[in-house]
Amino acid sequence: MHEYDVAIVGGGPIGGFIADKISKKGFNVALYEEHKNIGEPLKCAGLVSSRVFDIVDVKKENIIQNSIKGAHIHSPSGQILTIGGDKVHALVINRSMFDYEIIKQAMESNTEVFLENKIISAKKSEDHIKFRTSKNNKNIRCKLLVGADGPFSTIRKWFNFSEPTEILKGIGAEITNTNLDPNFVEIFLGRNVAPGFFAWIIPTNKSGTKARTGLCISPDMSNFTPKHFLLNLFKNKQFSDFFKNVEITKRIGGAIPLGPLKKTYADNMLLVGDAAAQVKPTSGGGIYTGLLCASHCITVAEAALQKNNFSQQILKKYQKMWSADIGKELNRGMRFRTIFKNLTDKQIDKYIEKFQNLKTIDIISKYGDIDYPSKLAIPLLKTNPSILKLLPKTLKKNKGRKN
Repeated sequence: MHEYDVAIVGGGPIGGFIADKISKKGFNVALYEEHKNIGEPLKCAGLVSSRVFDIVDVKKENIIQNSIKGAHIHSPSGQILTIGGDKVHALVINRSMFDYEIIKQAMESNTEVFLENKIISAKKSEDHIKFRTSKNNKNIRCKLLVGADGPFSTIRKWFNFSEPTEILKGIGAEITNTNLDPNFVEIFLGRNVAPGFFAWIIPTNKSGTKARTGLCISPDMSNFTPKHFLLNLFKNKQFSDFFKNVEITKRIGGAIPLGPLKKTYADNMLLVGDAAAQVKPTSGGGIYTGLLCASHCITVAEAALQKNNFSQQILKKYQKMWSADIGKELNRGMRFRTIFKNLTDKQIDKYIEKFQNLKTIDIISKYGDIDYPSKLAIPLLKTNPSILKLLPKTLKKNKGRKN
């Protein structure tokens, strides 16, 4: 029987980062990834803030593809709101290379990495977890099991954790022969474009000739598939200039869990990243938030290993730590999401119109932060308090009842 101090399910950047740090402390760590290659299939738009590289120390040369200074936001009626442009707000990364470099570090730290190994069963047994994989019929044991296995986490399901509030369906593609301003992302809003979320085009090189495009939809807002909306995006006359003569080089698909779990620990077990829905509800980004929560997972896991105590009483500190760090921001994001989902296309148009003044655009450019979007709320309301009048009537009534 194979025995490990820690077994991590999921070979993405979150699982790899945890494996690397715990292995460096001298503990026996195994990482299991169901796919054949690290970083594939691609399921991410690959837009992050520089804070990601404050957490993980990897070579940036082959990872950072482009720098983004602003965004052109396209309203349902065709208005364009331009924000930013004065400084770098985000980085476009080669996500496959990013994942690979992190897993490579974990292997160099003596983590045992098992590819094409899907966990097919797992259960609590006395003071440890027993599990089996698709390539090993014998039981494997670990003192601590970390579920970093994505939005449809089997670990979350098998051990009866709660589910995310919602899971968005996404689709995308890498394209060439584009003619884009490499400093700006293009964001498209509207229920006919991407109901419940938005569509995007992200330039992936400094000449604007390559890009990553895609969209997510809220399944409860449409009976159509994401593919239907992506095809419509390519055919949309309003956006035809962006897709003229483009060639698809790679297709992307995935899902985004929203609404962080209220409990991410149990005896001998922790959930982290997409498995715990530690994802920004406003943008769907989960790399920075997942890594931030992973750093707390590492701290608590190492303390439990030192004490050889993996009870809930010890592991619940993880929940307290990540909640104190990013929990409020994620919850605020979910409240904003409720507002956004209730907006009609006409209301979105009115918001874009309200923001079309230099003072408001300056505030957005100054305080806008893709990792902490709530920082923008108070300065924006002070500058333009009339935007509250555009809230959907149902939300105003609910707000009145709470008060």
